[in-house]
Amino acid sequence: MKLSKNTSKKPHRSFLKSPSRPTLTRAAIVLSACFVLGLSGCAGQGSLKYRILHGYDHLLLYFSQQALTDDKDLQGTKTPGEDSYTGTYKASYDRFSGTEYLFGGTALHHGADRHLDITYTLTVTSGEAQLSWNEKQEIHTIARDTHNGTYTLSLSDGDNYIVLEGKDFTGTLEMTIE
Repeated sequence: MKLSKNTSKKPHRSFLKSPSRPTLTRAAIVLSACFVLGLSGCAGQGSLKYRILHGYDHLLLYFSQQALTDDKDLQGTKTPGEDSYTGTYKASYDRFSGTEYLFGGTALHHGADRHLDITYTLTVTSGEAQLSWNEKQEIHTIARDTHNGTYTLSLSDGDNYIVLEGKDFTGTLEMTIE
């Protein structure tokens, strides 16, 4: 009996799946939360705990930006604002099916009453499109069909992303977030 050697160059990955970017963000949050919960004592602004939490919050924001769709992979042109939550976006879509994470991030604390105003024009020529604000596990629909307007939201602690989902979507999106 002669045994044949597997000469396939592809690794066997039947049980592995590539995690989505938001899943990686959540995993980083959970692991880091274990570290943060281990800290004890008061958290005045000059304390070691405060500095660690403040640094951790900035680290979370940095890694959560990795969940945003890369500029080179976007269907349109994005001009960043003062942070990852603000800016402008203008795009034309031709039979687009997929999801674009346009703006947003993850932070332990956004500060009291951090509001964003989203001024948008979504034009759906054919197919389906949905512009939404994904807050933690909740999805708030901003627009589904051809629509323009202003949507105001209050950032909550944790995940906050502005997302466009399309299914065979042909149309345009223009948006400014301040």
